[in-house]
Amino acid sequence: MYWVVNGDDSFEVLDGQQRTISICEYVAGNFSINFDGNPLYFHNLATRQHNTDANELWLYFQNVINWVKVIFPTYYKEMKGIEWGLYYNKFKDNHFNSNILSQEASRLMQDRDVTNKKGIFEYLIDKQEKHLSIRAFEDTDKREVYEKQEGICPVCKQHFEITQMEADHITPWHAGGKTIPENCQMLCKECNRRKSGK
Repeated sequence: MYWVVNGDDSFEVLDGQQRTISICEYVAGNFSINFDGNPLYFHNLATRQHNTDANELWLYFQNVINWVKVIFPTYYKEMKGIEWGLYYNKFKDNHFNSNILSQEASRLMQDRDVTNKKGIFEYLIDKQEKHLSIRAFEDTDKREVYEKQEGICPVCKQHFEITQMEADHITPWHAGGKTIPENCQMLCKECNRRKSGK
């Protein structure tokens, strides 16, 4: 993003790609900045274009950057492109232990079951496992477990075709369970949804 000084000493953002993205975010209802309780996005910064300086906005960006640097002192390339402003707005008042976050980030980077490494940082902030895209069981593993169970759901004790069942971690991933055949059970779709609260 570039700031251009207008002839009247006001500022304007100059970045065509950013403006296009901003319009898409506006249509979706996503706002990059919440300033003084008002959602701002790049094409409505016009209300501030006649300000003689951009100090308030600059301070906001600096606060976001510094917050990220404090809670994640080790930089990973996967941190690029995350909507840090949104996380800052929502979680800036939460207490985060940067030592624990650093250890967890390193551990998760090494976890083969985590297929979306970029999601690690979002997960560490909001604890939503969906960011990690935990690796699913292989079809061959599902078939093997299905045959061992003889098509019987261990929860409801009913017989199902394999297409009516889903692979489930016996020990959940968040409790240390791995995506390996020994930690797989085939549940009917209804029992699996009840178990996982889907």
